Amino acid sequence: MHTRRTAFALLSATALAVSGLTLAASGAQAADGCRVDYAITSQWTGGFQADVKVTNLGSPVSSWNVAWSFPAGQTLTQAWNGNATTNGSNVSVTNVGWNGALATGASAAFGFVGSWSGSNPKPTAFTVNGVACTGTVPTSTPTTSPTTSPTPTPTPTPTPTTTTPPPQPTGSLYVDPTTQAYRAWQSASGTDKALIEKIALTPQSYWVGNWTDAAHAQAEVRDYTGRATAAGKVPTLVVYAIPGRDCGSYSGGGVAESEYARWIDTIAAGISGNPIVVLEPDALAQLGDCSGQGDRVGFLRYAAKALTLKGAKVYIDAGHASWLSVDTAVNRLNQIGFQYAVGFALNTSNYQTTSASQAYGEQISQRLGGKGYVIDTSRNGNGSNGEWCNPRGRALGDKPRLVNDSTGLDALLWVKLPGESDGTCNGGPAAGQWWPEIALELARNAKW
Repeated sequence: MHTRRTAFALLSATALAVSGLTLAASGAQAADGCRVDYAITSQWTGGFQADVKVTNLGSPVSSWNVAWSFPAGQTLTQAWNGNATTNGSNVSVTNVGWNGALATGASAAFGFVGSWSGSNPKPTAFTVNGVACTGTVPTSTPTTSPTTSPTPTPTPTPTPTTTTPPPQPTGSLYVDPTTQAYRAWQSASGTDKALIEKIALTPQSYWVGNWTDAAHAQAEVRDYTGRATAAGKVPTLVVYAIPGRDCGSYSGGGVAESEYARWIDTIAAGISGNPIVVLEPDALAQLGDCSGQGDRVGFLRYAAKALTLKGAKVYIDAGHASWLSVDTAVNRLNQIGFQYAVGFALNTSNYQTTSASQAYGEQISQRLGGKGYVIDTSRNGNGSNGEWCNPRGRALGDKPRLVNDSTGLDALLWVKLPGESDGTCNGGPAAGQWWPEIALELARNAKW
């Protein structure tokens, strides 16, 4: 089994800096005015993160489209809580399904990651729905007679409200409204929408590792764990940047051996609360299988310590029930040790049944003095057909939940994000890309 997931920086927004703009409703109806807050919240060599908040000061609108031009050739590369299109330095961001309607005084926020070179000044001119900014609520000029003094039209005082993401479903684990599945669900209709909802509204993990820039990865971690903590939920992170990652296969990559400890320290500093962390899928199971791994045991020990000291509950990935023998899994986990890690993770991105995984996990747990474990149930509803890369006929598995019983099982999790491709195999797109066909198949075959 190998793991296939590209981490996307899809973060939430809080605005700080201010410029004015005017807001128009969709169609011919225009609102009276609005305000935009634009803030650069993080900046690193060649890149930056910004947050934008639109506040409607006029009549209610059902949708919005914010546009601007970067003054120094910056480019927008990824956005969250908004749909972005770009043409050179020109940017247009439209609402997503849940944050389009703005009552008088209501706000909607979105954020993005961009690139820059030389300088990174903030944009100063914006439009919304094609109407240029004024920053105020305009008043019409009244018709008067020569003997009558004009009476100014009073500006209404808006009632402040804020557009917020949908409520979290019941349960302890966090549902992230910035996933590819969530966006697909928002744009779907009919039967497809009902099926995609099974994925979009189910708690899933957030993978950190596609961005080798440590500051960018830290921003991802800070945003995701911060949102989850604010919602009173438990987030799940997957740390996936080990040197020699995936032995160069579909999800090959990782950071350089000389940079791994520093990278771990940087992302650990972004942790809020006490997230569950699945540490380096496949790394222990592939130990010694290829060159470029460096001191992999040492790397994993260091990561477990650094993440735990920042509040994480670390589970070391140990493959799945059809990969390593119990003896081998125990031996390798003992090489890392459990001074800091709380347990181990099984079945990440694979298809072994929950029952088979739990039987395997119990044997390992007993040999390790009762250490806990978590199982990835995201795609194991129909078990495995022996393939690991985009097999057909699979199904969503058990819904994620924390477990507190007499076994070593601590949680069922969706570590792999269902509907995202394992790689360019069996007709799939690149690793991590959304694949509607396979998403619908997984949901359709689910037994719930």
